[in-house]
Amino acid sequence: MSIFQRITTLTKAAIHEGLNKLEDPILLTGQYLRDLDDKIAGAEGKQRELKAAASVLERRIYEYKVLAERSEAEAVQFMSEGNEPAARLAVMAKLRYTESGQECTAGLQETQAALASLEVQLAGVKEEHTRLKAKRAELAERARKAAEIKQAAQASASSFPAGYGGHVLNAGSAARGFERMEDKIAMQEALAEQSGLAAAAAPDAPLNSAVEAELERLRNRK
Repeated sequence: MSIFQRITTLTKAAIHEGLNKLEDPILLTGQYLRDLDDKIAGAEGKQRELKAAASVLERRIYEYKVLAERSEAEAVQFMSEGNEPAARLAVMAKLRYTESGQECTAGLQETQAALASLEVQLAGVKEEHTRLKAKRAELAERARKAAEIKQAAQASASSFPAGYGGHVLNAGSAARGFERMEDKIAMQEALAEQSGLAAAAAPDAPLNSAVEAELERLRNRK
């Protein structure tokens, strides 16, 4: 499982646990983005570490190559001088340097592969972060408008006769991530709209009664 798959799993679990405790979806989605920011920062730190490790391995590969070539030249020189024991030692040194260089090359390839995978995942998560940030701004605006409509409806309802049945905003149960928050805000919008319609319609009932009473009076007078 990749680092970002683990991030997604842990973040979803945190959201599901916190949804039952928080009523404000904007606060929740804001916390989601802050957590994601922290994880992205951690991944970027790992990216820097891998780049530094790759740079060190590249330098060591070069150094081992130079040492191997030097040992080979020394072996040739000792052989030309008839010093076979020294030539043998030089050849053994060359083989050790060559083997170390090969190990560093394998490590470099592994590091570069890990770095490439991390960078692809990091780019995808940053893109998703941008999308979710825009989605949060949209949800915040929708929630603000729904709250304004509901507040206006409640203000109108406070002037109605006792017994008027006003609408109560139902937060509903928690859903998953931003989709659940969007559903919740959509419910707020719908209920706020219903409250507004009810507030607009309620004053008409007394007016209609007064009109009917006046018409009845006129009929009796005639």
